[in-house]
Amino acid sequence: MFNKENFVEASFIDSERKNIEVLTKSDDGKSVIPTIIPFDETNHMFKELMDIKTLDELHEDTHNKKKLEGDLYKEQAIAFAKEAGLVAGDDKSNIVKKLIEYITKNTNNEDDLFALKLGLFEVEDIRNSESIELKKTIRQSKTKAEVLLNALKIICKE
Repeated sequence: MFNKENFVEASFIDSERKNIEVLTKSDDGKSVIPTIIPFDETNHMFKELMDIKTLDELHEDTHNKKKLEGDLYKEQAIAFAKEAGLVAGDDKSNIVKKLIEYITKNTNNEDDLFALKLGLFEVEDIRNSESIELKKTIRQSKTKAEVLLNALKIICKE
């Protein structure tokens, strides 16, 4: 079933490393056939695989495949986030532009105001400030610019 001519790759498919997926080329070479075999040294298919790959190579190939899959997943997630405007990318001028747009557009959106206030109260200087009055002005601010102005008053005083 498995031989050096039709073998494509093999790797463990579960974290317990009890099952192995072996990919082989079809007879016509136009498709790839997946086969799941148990990690069982008495199994004839496992023995065939061990004629092609060592157990150490199988573990190494599994590690490399999982690492590559993780890297590709991260790249795709970053691409989706950039496309959705959730991250600005590496361009600092773009980050500044997005920040200014965030502050000046839809200035009294309640969801944005709430999120901004919550985020600012996570800033150590603001959270630990003893200025109860300035903290109160942040909570009572009606626009994003007003929230930031009052937050900066605390940060600049500290």
